[in-house]
Amino acid sequence: MKREQIKEYLAQMRLPTQDDYALTTSNKTFPDGAHFRTEELPLTIDDYERLYVAADRLHLVVNRITDTRGLMFDSDQEIIDKLTLARAHGSEVIMGPGAAEQPYDMSQQAEIHALVEGKVRGMDQLVYTVHSMLNAAQLGCRGFLMYDEGILMVALKMRGDGYLPPTTKFKISANISVANAAAIKFWFNMLDQQDAINPVRDLPLPMISAMRQVTDSPLDLHMYHGQTVARIMEAPEMIRVGSPLYLKNARSGPGVSIEDRVKLCYRVVEEIAKHYPQARQSQPGAEDMAIPAESGTTW
Repeated sequence: MKREQIKEYLAQMRLPTQDDYALTTSNKTFPDGAHFRTEELPLTIDDYERLYVAADRLHLVVNRITDTRGLMFDSDQEIIDKLTLARAHGSEVIMGPGAAEQPYDMSQQAEIHALVEGKVRGMDQLVYTVHSMLNAAQLGCRGFLMYDEGILMVALKMRGDGYLPPTTKFKISANISVANAAAIKFWFNMLDQQDAINPVRDLPLPMISAMRQVTDSPLDLHMYHGQTVARIMEAPEMIRVGSPLYLKNARSGPGVSIEDRVKLCYRVVEEIAKHYPQARQSQPGAEDMAIPAESGTTW
């Protein structure tokens, strides 16, 4: 089969035949009509408190918290305190079940990165991790970060069977490495409309635009990652071709404080307002967001 024949075959599958170098403007939005939402990554309750103080000072709306600390490291009260603070600010919370991205058992595979961060080694660890998720749901969490296909399969069935709230949101982690439009379609065919995917962290605009052609669902894209990714100047174009987008701030490294990260998020929003002013950000508490419930809330 020649390359052109492969492209014809892809077209029959309703897939892009190449990345979108025309950078087509997206006409898709979140259910509230917004084009983008912000996403911050605090880990401790102290981080949460400092983040919201800094955001309030700048009048910055934090739409989502993604907490990669790992539920096993938080007491029930710490989880409740985090969720209560986020709920008061109208932020949804996506938590990493179990150990999240941390090394978690006697094997050294995770420690030396022979096992990808977030993968769950063995069925015992799967049971422990699922239990942590169910416990967090009882405490009010309505969103979970998915690193592992086995955990995701079980969690999707549990949501369908009522063991997790039907409004629970699952987010595919960047660690799963979704890197092309066909892969985006594969994963969204398994997920529900409320769920989200964080593709790989370094996608150029034509690849983002091609992904947008195959789904109306939100994508989560890194504005910052570690000290190697900073896409402030590209943010307006990323929204133009890729909306609806969550703009993820995973800036980290020596000397990078919570307050510094909030200021960097504000710089992105400022750049969008300057160069793509028609783009709207969701306000706190948008209806489709995984806003935490009060602890003990039934479903």
